[in-house]
Amino acid sequence: MASSSAQLFIPYSESAQGPWIVRRDASAIGSYGSQADAVHAAEALAPGLSDSLGRPVAIHVQNADGTWEEHTWVVAGMVAGAPASPRAHAL
Repeated sequence: MASSSAQLFIPYSESAQGPWIVRRDASAIGSYGSQADAVHAAEALAPGLSDSLGRPVAIHVQNADGTWEEHTWVVAGMVAGAPASPRAHAL
């Protein structure tokens, strides 16, 4: 069964200097010097990827213990990667 979202992955790097790699499927999209840089790059890539694929993008970050967490981030006042709030607030 196909996933309803595109997936970006940031595997854990044993070295503090990286490389921290952003992957989509088996392809490396970019290599970065820190986990924070890799996360920021994935956040920047996600909206364009979502637009081109016509579906949401989930970012997954691997922890030192090998487990994966879905990363959430704020885009244009909305939290991406998290369920939508049932209440909208007008600005």
